[in-house]
Amino acid sequence: MNENSMFGEWVASIERGECGFTYIRLFADAPNWVRNEAINRFGKGTVFLPPRQNRLLDSAAA
Repeated sequence: MNENSMFGEWVASIERGECGFTYIRLFADAPNWVRNEAINRFGKGTVFLPPRQNRLLDSAAA
């Protein structure tokens, strides 16, 4: 599994707004590195929205 797919698993939604802002909603149980990675990818214009509920793992969904 590569870094891009790992990052994407923790992101609930990404929307590009006006004035260069990027709105990101992570899952509530996302580790700290995901937030740091989002800032590295999208820059200072990154706005974090309130988190969604915890993501469902494949084993929990079965």
